[in-house]
Amino acid sequence: MSEKQTSYLQAREALLEHITTALKQDRRFIAAWLAGSHARGEQQWFSDLDLHVVVAEAYSAILCAQPWSAGAKTTPERLALFTQFGEPAVIYEVHANNQVGGTFTYVLYQESAINVDWMLIPQSLAHLEHPSLLLYSHAELPEPRAEEPPSREECAEWASLQVDSSG
Repeated sequence: MSEKQTSYLQAREALLEHITTALKQDRRFIAAWLAGSHARGEQQWFSDLDLHVVVAEAYSAILCAQPWSAGAKTTPERLALFTQFGEPAVIYEVHANNQVGGTFTYVLYQESAINVDWMLIPQSLAHLEHPSLLLYSHAELPEPRAEEPPSREECAEWASLQVDSSG
């Protein structure tokens, strides 16, 4: 590993530790975990941080607000959160990327060039995802809801779409 790669890896670990400590001490946040490559143990030196943060109900209306579905902007409240950890060079929101509910904000930090995918989730919608790497939790998180198996009709429709009718 090159000196530059090692430096980036150390900066990412320091940022993650700073974020974890700050969120854990902030009463607005109930829990946080990493998903993606870190949760699977497959992270590379250049991997981003896929950070899921559970927001206490009293603060979720403000921090999880979605005044737009996507765009190169964020709310003043989320910007205040993100800038605690460095100056953002790029911010882009695509809330549909947060399938649990809540918000999704891509933040590229200027000085370190570290990318954090911030997923803020209202406490009422939160459940621990698998795989995940729990950073901390002030409350027990429910397991994900079990998905209903498809109906016979849905299976038949799916099968009919898979059949090649070109002969």
